[in-house]
Amino acid sequence: MTTGRAAIIENQSQQVMKHETSIPRFSPVPRRGFSLVELLVAIGTVALLVALVIHAAGSVRSGASKASEMAAARALITAWTGYATDNRGSVLPGYASGFRGRDASGEWLNVSTADVAVMRWPLRLAPYLGHDFAALFSGESRDTLDAIASASTASGLYTVSVAPAFGLNSVFVGGDENYGGSTEIFTDTFGDFYATRLSTIRNPDELGVFFTSQSRSSVTGDVQQGFFRVLPPAWTTPLWSAEFDPEDPVTAGFVSPRHTEGAREVAIVANVDGGIVTNTIDELRDMRRWCDLADSPDWLMTPVVP
Repeated sequence: MTTGRAAIIENQSQQVMKHETSIPRFSPVPRRGFSLVELLVAIGTVALLVALVIHAAGSVRSGASKASEMAAARALITAWTGYATDNRGSVLPGYASGFRGRDASGEWLNVSTADVAVMRWPLRLAPYLGHDFAALFSGESRDTLDAIASASTASGLYTVSVAPAFGLNSVFVGGDENYGGSTEIFTDTFGDFYATRLSTIRNPDELGVFFTSQSRSSVTGDVQQGFFRVLPPAWTTPLWSAEFDPEDPVTAGFVSPRHTEGAREVAIVANVDGGIVTNTIDELRDMRRWCDLADSPDWLMTPVVP
């Protein structure tokens, strides 16, 4: 009996061993590192993804800056219109003596404190902006606010007057004493060549008032964003250069095409009718964007025939 059980157990053991030996055995596959080509492809892919992220972030920042400046342009033209409304339709003088601004408390600015700053438009428009100087400094010029906050009163007012983000088309809108404004001999010679009243403007949807601007720093010599005045392509003679040089603001009358729309570099412009538009430098060579009397893109001021 015992012998039979032992035979059975031995037979079962042999069957198990036979089954185990029939299971395929896999030898380990040797491990290897990445090849140089694979590493280069991986690095290139990561670099491409990083570049795409940076480009997307830059586009978002650029779009936000443009939207901010368009809102600032809308605030400026609204304030400019408010000034005209309060002054029986007379538009804001661009650069003129005898027109003082008021401080936040409503007191007249002291000429001895503000000096030449009171001749420029920003201090006269400030009350219509709630004396919020942030409305004058948008985009890249917003850093100027920090300098104003820490400066003396006279220095701060000077900076506010000379370096706002937008320049005024003062030669043909409101008048500019440096370009014949309020000068009898000029009006006798050329007639009423600049707009002084809202009611006399014939093309409010074309006439630009405020333009994104830039100038060259008198301290560092670098191009900086913001300047109180922009000049038209022509006056009695051409004022702009044939080619725009981004490193020389004078070549395009201090207009700054600091924003992009696809491949286009554009300036932001606020028109008399309140429209906010974008234009390239070449588009702004059209004098009809600058002077209400202009009847052609290459119009020049000429003496009035008696």
